[in-house]
This record gives sequence, structure tokens and C-alpha cells, in this order.
Amino acid sequence: MNYGGGVIFALTEDDVLACANQMGIPKERITADVIELVKMRLGNCREVVKDTLWEATKCPLGLVCYPSCAWWQNDKCSFPGWKSRR
Repeated sequence: MNYGGGVIFALTEDDVLACANQMGIPKERITADVIELVKMRLGNCREVVKDTLWEATKCPLGLVCYPSCAWWQNDKCSFPGWKSRR
């Protein structure tokens, strides 16, 4: 399956079945209702994305970036992916 470069996450029913298999859950237990529950729980994954982005761009020192920060250079934070919040 080729979704192109813009797709970040895709999950197929085959992926769900493969996960179930890895967990020792028989294929017969993965009913349409189970698939719908997976869709429902993953349907609004924006919060997961927001949390992941926040973690990935957080200052390694756990600080809000200021000019006194060790990562501050040339009037901006030099930590990769971090944008100043001042």
C-alpha cells in the first residue's frame, strides 16, 4: 500500500490482526465490533500527536527558552526543532 509522502500514520485491519496475533489473540476474536472499537479509540488521535510534538520539541533542560538559556544563540533557541515562546 503506497499512501505517498504526506501520510504519517496508517493502520489497516491487517495491521490490527497482526497485532492480535502477536498478542496471542485468535483471529476469530477480532470481530467487526472490535475493529470499530479500534477505529473509535484511534479516530481522534490529535491529542496523541500534540503530546508527542510537545515532548519532541521540549527543551532538554526542561526550561522555557530565554536569552539566559544555554541553548540560546543568535537571538533564538538553538535546540533542534524548538521555537522560542518569548
